Amino acid sequence: MTIRKTVNLMLKSSNHNPYTGKLTKIDNCIAAIDLAKLCKKYADEGQADEAMNLDSKHWELTINELEKLHGVS
Repeated sequence: MTIRKTVNLMLKSSNHNPYTGKLTKIDNCIAAIDLAKLCKKYADEGQADEAMNLDSKHWELTINELEKLHGVS
């Protein structure tokens, strides 16, 4: 899976809150970064299924790309 596909997947997976509905662009990005960080944590701990069978470096690059695209940290 490419970094671009992972970024898009994280953004699509985190664009909705069950209580408040669709998130704003910045809130969606923050949620996507948090989700990617969780996946990186799983990869670091060797939990491959939870990390979508992607390594820690892939998640690090995904997080960096999300932060760069939307200007948040």
